[in-house]
Amino acid sequence: MLPSAATRLGLGVTGPHATPAVTRGATARLVHAAIDLGVTVFDTGPMYGAGEGERRLGAALAGVARDRVFVCTKARTWNPGDGRAPAAIVAASLAESLDRLGLAHVDALFLHGPRREDIAAPVLETLASLKAAGRIRYAGVCGRGPECGAGLASGGIDLLMTPVACADDLLAEAARRGVPVFAIETMRGRRSPWRAPASVADAWYLARAVRDAWLGAAPPAGDGIAAALARPAVASVIVQTTRAGHLAENARAAGLQIAPENR
Repeated sequence: MLPSAATRLGLGVTGPHATPAVTRGATARLVHAAIDLGVTVFDTGPMYGAGEGERRLGAALAGVARDRVFVCTKARTWNPGDGRAPAAIVAASLAESLDRLGLAHVDALFLHGPRREDIAAPVLETLASLKAAGRIRYAGVCGRGPECGAGLASGGIDLLMTPVACADDLLAEAARRGVPVFAIETMRGRRSPWRAPASVADAWYLARAVRDAWLGAAPPAGDGIAAALARPAVASVIVQTTRAGHLAENARAAGLQIAPENR
């Protein structure tokens, strides 16, 4: 189970935070605003801006007591044209992520969209050895499909990260196995993507919505933070935003106890 220090709301240093649409200073200010609101969970990964998300999160957390935050990153188990075995790719990816983050360990390492066949003994043994070496505390799977169920069935996965609006069977199985779930995309589709952008970051979200619609790949609309947290096994909701006011709204929706000066 997750430590009590892991909050019901997490901030993703992903998306526009890994692009020039948001300045590094703005990302750092939002991370510190999240900490002031009581948020401890921060999620990123090497695939966001070729490591820019990790570099920004690491820089923002410099000087923050390590036990005050629960840092998550990700690793792929395969890359096109990469002839290494999945376990070797995961181990190398973590080493590079820790270097970009400036940390000796992460709290959670999620396999990002792994192939089902990669969730097997070599990768699971590598994750176990990384835990034993103190490089990670928890191992997880991040995905939208059968890879999450395969992770649960393997018995070697501590956490899941997935959209939860249409995942009743998966959540029931996670609850049965005592595997906490980090919910993502809980707010997708809840606001019109066609409003005029008021900032470069807004334009990034609009471009993503247009891309999803063009590809027919838009995920199911999320059912909101409070509803997601009420589902079985859901321990935290990871949100992505560039606005401190929006972050504070999310913190209230997640039931965080916000100090008066931060309301």
